[in-house]
Amino acid sequence: MSFKKLSMKLVIILVLITSLIITGCQSKNDTASKPAGTSSGTAYQWGDENFEKFVREAAEGKTLKIGFTPPAASEFYDIIEHGANTMMNEISDRFGVDIVFEMSAPSEHQSVESQVATIENWTAKGFDAILVSSAGDFDSMNAVYEKAMKQGTSIFMFNMPAEMWNEEELKATSVISYNNHYQAGYLVGQYAAEKLKGKGKILLVWGLPGHWSTSRKNGFLEAIEKYPDMEIVGEQRGDYIRDKGMQAAENLIQANPDVDLIYGENEEMALGAVQAVEARGLKLWDGKEGIMVIGADGLKSGFESIRQGKLTATVSVGPVDMGREFIKSVFTTKILGYSVDKVQNVPTVIVDQTNVDSVEAYTDWALNTDFK
Repeated sequence: MSFKKLSMKLVIILVLITSLIITGCQSKNDTASKPAGTSSGTAYQWGDENFEKFVREAAEGKTLKIGFTPPAASEFYDIIEHGANTMMNEISDRFGVDIVFEMSAPSEHQSVESQVATIENWTAKGFDAILVSSAGDFDSMNAVYEKAMKQGTSIFMFNMPAEMWNEEELKATSVISYNNHYQAGYLVGQYAAEKLKGKGKILLVWGLPGHWSTSRKNGFLEAIEKYPDMEIVGEQRGDYIRDKGMQAAENLIQANPDVDLIYGENEEMALGAVQAVEARGLKLWDGKEGIMVIGADGLKSGFESIRQGKLTATVSVGPVDMGREFIKSVFTTKILGYSVDKVQNVPTVIVDQTNVDSVEAYTDWALNTDFK
């Protein structure tokens, strides 16, 4: 079987495991030409024509006002937003609901106060739902969410490690994310142990102290604890930014030039670590030897680095699917009156040169979709 055919099969498999079967998207112009109550021609099936008739009746004349506030603007959150675009187009095309969508991000992860002000502003304007990922203190943000919910605005957390907290303590309607411990940190530990045959010196380029960094590190430590010859010899903060990740990696490599693996908590810091390795003239991993550099997110820039043989691997934590699932959840709860699970985890996957084309194809599909 050719590589191109294999890649296409992998694309199909990846797409089929999402909550709605997707192979593409369709413009409103295509849908508008079809009579009400008939199949819209969208690339997923969610009930039949009879179901569609009832849902269109329920959605008729309704407008959903949705706010989206990540902890900071970044390539990663842009992919999530475009994933949301795909589902907003599909729902508005097929069922006729109008959607007003606003995005507002703080200037940096630590700017929690501005994010809280945005949530309060959208709540005062009567938004139906707000999608939040925040670096804020759990209890403090819980109080913000609870206040919004009492005023009729549903809160959906995304990209948040729900495994860190007791489910009954979560004040949001739902957390749409992935298990950061087992679906990210643990996967990296498993992958690295296999490639390094259970031996190696490890450097960590880590983010801000808090829930994300704690959960991901705990998963990684659990995966490598069975390998006594895998040792973390250094760690420094990179604050989730590429240039700071590079600076942290440079400092760590200077003290540990014989390192085998650099694990960047997110992909931006991992890409910074790649630059640090190259700047020192050291060899990057070629499948047999060199320094492995692994991250997590699922970025276009990361995929390109993998393809170039620089970044060894990353964990795609399902940014497209997070975007799709929270829009679907808003629609089903606010328009149809359904309840949803308190924690909804999307699929994740280790990406390296063996599957980068298929995973990138799914990301490209979302990035090429604007909300109309």
